[in-house]
Amino acid sequence: MFENVEPEIVGPPKGEFDYKDVETFTRYLDANGRLYSRKRTGLDAQGQRQLKKSVKFARFLALIPYGA
Repeated sequence: MFENVEPEIVGPPKGEFDYKDVETFTRYLDANGRLYSRKRTGLDAQGQRQLKKSVKFARFLALIPYGA
């Protein structure tokens, strides 16, 4: 019934998200500027939280747009 689906995006190891790395964030955002889910990114819970925190800080600094 359920299949193991390979993630579309393989993330960097833990602790390697930097708020200044805008090119990396664009891989994890859809066209509306929303983050992809853990299932799609292939990150663990801690990595997804670090990604979320870095993206929010980059949005605050106007490095990436908030979304549509």
